[in-house]
Parts: sequence; C-alpha cells; structure tokens
Amino acid sequence: MKGNRGFIKTILVIVIGLIMLGYFGYNLKDIVSSPTVHENLVYVWDLIVKLWNTFLATPILWVWDKLQGLFS
Repeated sequence: MKGNRGFIKTILVIVIGLIMLGYFGYNLKDIVSSPTVHENLVYVWDLIVKLWNTFLATPILWVWDKLQGLFS
C-alpha cells in the first residue's frame, strides 16, 4: 500500500500541472505538434538510443542474463 502513494501522487501532480497549463492558456496539442518540439523529441530519442546501444545495452543485458540464470 505504501508504494501506491508515490504513483497516485505522481498522477495527481500531472493532472494539476495540466489544469494549470490550461488555466494559463497553453494548448498541449499545439505545443506537441509544433515542428520545433518534434525536432527536439527526435533529437532526444536519438540520444537515448545511441546511449543504450553504445554504453548501456551490453552490461545491462549481461546482468539480466545472470539474473535469469539464478531463477531458472
């Protein structure tokens, strides 16, 4: 039960944030559909993929294989 409070709190903060954005006249649909935001999201996604492929995939998959071996 204790872990649910963090999740519910996060959802509540997101909802309050969306209400505040609407109150101040920001339209999320317009913001997300703008070309600049799209380019920024593509850039960040490419960085995440590069980080995963370059640094994180090998050690994380190694640990994952070892953990699966413990429980098999």
